[in-house]
Amino acid sequence: MTAGRGWIALALVVFATWKPLRVLAGAYLFGAVTLAQFQAQALGVAVPSQLLSMLPYLATILVLTIISRDAVMIRLNAPASLGQPYHPET
Repeated sequence: MTAGRGWIALALVVFATWKPLRVLAGAYLFGAVTLAQFQAQALGVAVPSQLLSMLPYLATILVLTIISRDAVMIRLNAPASLGQPYHPET
């Protein structure tokens, strides 16, 4: 039912490196690419619809590739408890 949008949402979290304003900017970026896909189909652009449907996912892969080049920045912005098991005190 989500048509792969969950994968884009997870990529958005990685792209934003846990910063709320980057989440907002990334959501607008990925939304704009999706909107461009629909607009191009509505205008009858002479490109196969399958290629246009791939655009949001290609943009996601491109952004993640660019972001992943700076692993230090990602690690510096990660929450300290990321990956730690949670054991509540009883």
